[in-house]
Amino acid sequence: MVINFLTGFARCRRASVTTVAALVLPALIGMVGLVAEYGHGLLSKVENQRVADLAAYAGALAYNATSSTTAMTTAADNVAALNNIPASAVSVTLVSSPSGDGQSAVDVQVATQVPLLLSQMVGSGPQLPVSSTGYAELEAGVPACVIALKAGGTGVTLSGGTSVTAPACAVASNNTVTVPCGDTITTKSVAYNSAALPSEPCGGIVAPSGGTLSMVKTVTADPLATNSGVTTATAYLATVAGYSNPSLAAVPNGQDVAFGYNGNAATQVASVPGCSTTTTTGPGSGNTWTVNCSGQSSYNFGNITLSGGITVNFNTGGAANSVYNFSGSIDDGSATALTFGPGTYNIAKGLNAGGGVKTTFGAGTFNIGQMTSACSGGAKFSICNNSTTVFGGPSVFNLAGGVYNGGGASLTLGSGSTNSFVIGPSSAGDAVVAAGGSKTVFGDATGTGDLFQLIGNLNVISGGGSCMTISAAAQHDIKGNFASAGGTLLGSGVYTVTGYIGLGVNGGGDVTCNGVDIGINGTNVTLVDGGASTPTSGSCAGQSFCVAAGYSNITLTAPSAGTTAELVVIGPTSTSNTTGATFTEGASGTTLSGAFYYPNGTISLGGSASVGNGVGQCLELIGSQVTLTGGTTAASTCISSGATTSTVRLVQ
Repeated sequence: MVINFLTGFARCRRASVTTVAALVLPALIGMVGLVAEYGHGLLSKVENQRVADLAAYAGALAYNATSSTTAMTTAADNVAALNNIPASAVSVTLVSSPSGDGQSAVDVQVATQVPLLLSQMVGSGPQLPVSSTGYAELEAGVPACVIALKAGGTGVTLSGGTSVTAPACAVASNNTVTVPCGDTITTKSVAYNSAALPSEPCGGIVAPSGGTLSMVKTVTADPLATNSGVTTATAYLATVAGYSNPSLAAVPNGQDVAFGYNGNAATQVASVPGCSTTTTTGPGSGNTWTVNCSGQSSYNFGNITLSGGITVNFNTGGAANSVYNFSGSIDDGSATALTFGPGTYNIAKGLNAGGGVKTTFGAGTFNIGQMTSACSGGAKFSICNNSTTVFGGPSVFNLAGGVYNGGGASLTLGSGSTNSFVIGPSSAGDAVVAAGGSKTVFGDATGTGDLFQLIGNLNVISGGGSCMTISAAAQHDIKGNFASAGGTLLGSGVYTVTGYIGLGVNGGGDVTCNGVDIGINGTNVTLVDGGASTPTSGSCAGQSFCVAAGYSNITLTAPSAGTTAELVVIGPTSTSNTTGATFTEGASGTTLSGAFYYPNGTISLGGSASVGNGVGQCLELIGSQVTLTGGTTAASTCISSGATTSTVRLVQ
C-alpha cells in the first residue's frame, strides 16, 4: 500500500508542476525585476547624458564669455537644477579636450542613484549608480576685424558690387549682416545678433580658400571700450579744446627804417644804439644794404620796409643771443632779398614777405604778433608769405596770428629736430593756411619740451598742387579743423584735432611732393578726431572724418608701440557725438594700418572708394555701423585683445 501510494504520487504531474513552479517563481520574479529596473537605469543614464551635454555646453558658453570657471560652474549647475538634478550630483571641470586637438573643454559629470525594489530579492543592493559625462570643446576664437557695434542700427551692409576680404578674421555685427547678390564677404566667421540669419540671397558670405565658415549668433562687445590708448587720447581732447590764444609781451618802441635808394636808412639805423649800415656803392645810389649791430644785448626798431629791388643783410654775423625788437612790422615788399642773422626776434605787427623776395632768418626765437593790414584772402596773419621765406633752426615760434603761405610760395619754419611751435589764429580763425601750389615745411619738434600747437584751423585751401610737411612730434595739438587739398606728409606722433579731419574736403587731390605722388602719408601716426565741428556742404557734410576728391595715395600707419599702439584713427567716443567717417568720390588706394575706431558713428565707403591694409599690416574697422557701397575693403586683426567669435561644440 505504501509503495503504491508513493508510486502514484510520483506519477501525478499536477503536483510536480506546482512544486517546480513554487521553486522557480521567486527567481523568475527577480529576473523580471532586474530587467525592468535595469531598463529604468538605462533610461536614467540617457537622461543624465542629455543633462550632462546641455550643462557642458552652457558652461562652455559662459566660460567663453567671461573666462571664469566660477561662471562656468554656475551655468552648468543651473541647467542641472532645471532638470531636477542637484548640484551635489554634478561635477564641472575645465580639461583638455578628448578630441586631442589641443583645445580646452568643459567636462560635466552627472552621477545619480536609481532605487531598486524587486532586484533586492536576488541579492542586489538598494540602489543602482548611474553616471554620464559630457564634453563641450572651446573652439579657438576668431578675432573680429570688421565690427558694427550698434544693436539698433543696420549692422554691416554691403551694396553696389562691394567686396570685403577678411580671410584671417571675423565680421561681427550687433544687428544683422546684409550681403546682396553681387557683393561678397570672405571671412572665417560671421557673428550676428539679429532675429534672422545674415541676408545672403546669392551665397555672398564665403570661407577663404581651404578654410571653413561659421555663423554665430552672439553679442559682440566693443573691444576698445576700455583700451587705455583710446581713453587717454580722447581725454586729452579737453586739454586741447581749453587752449587760449597766445599773447606776446609788449615790444618797446623803436626806430623806423626804410631801405631804399637814398641814404635815409643809414641815418635811421645809426639812431639805434650799437647799429650802423653800409651800402655796396655808397648812400644815395646803392641797392644792397648791410646792417651791423654789436655791443648791446637788444636793439629796438619800429617798422622795417624795403623798396623794390633792394637787398638787405641784417646783422647776419650777429651773436645768437642778440634780441631784436620791432614795435611795428617787417615788410619787404618786392625787394630782392632780406637776410637776418640768428637771435630772438620780437615783431609786434607781423612779417609780410612780398612776391619775388627771398627772406631768410637764422636760427632763433620768433615772437610775432598779427599784422594790422590784411594778407591775401582778406585775413590778418602773423606771417604772410607770398614768395620764399626760410627760418633756420632749431627755432622757437610763438605766432599770435597764424601763418599764410600763398599760391606758389615756399615757407620753411625751422630745421633739424628740436623746433617748437605755438601758433594762434588769424583774424579768420586759421592757424595755418596754404594756398594752391605752395610748399610748407615745419621742422621736427622732438626735443624735450618742444611743442606743436595750432590754436586754429590747419587749412590747405582749394586749388591743389600744394605740399605740406608737418613736424615729427610726440603730440600735435590742433584746436580746430584739419582740412587738406594737396599732398601732406605727417611726421610721426599723435594728432589731436578737436574739429573735423577732411582730406579733400577743399578739393584738390594727389600731388607730387619731393618727387613722390602723395595724398597724405604718415608713419607711426595716430589721428584723434574730436568731431566738435563738421563740414557743412559737399560729400563730406556732417562727417567728422572724410576722404574725398579722388585721393588715391593715402597711407597711414599706426605706431607699433607706445600708448596708441595699433590705433590709426580714433573718432568721437562720447555717445552724444554720432558723427561718422566716410571714404567717397573715388578715394581709392587708401592704405590704413591699425584700428579705425568710430564707436558711435557710421563708417562708410562709397563712390568706388577703397580701403586696404599694406603688406604685412592690419586694418580693423570698428564703427556703430559699417556701410560699404561700390568699393573694396581688405581687413585683418590689429589688436590681439579684439572681439572674437569663439564657438563651442560637443565632442563626446
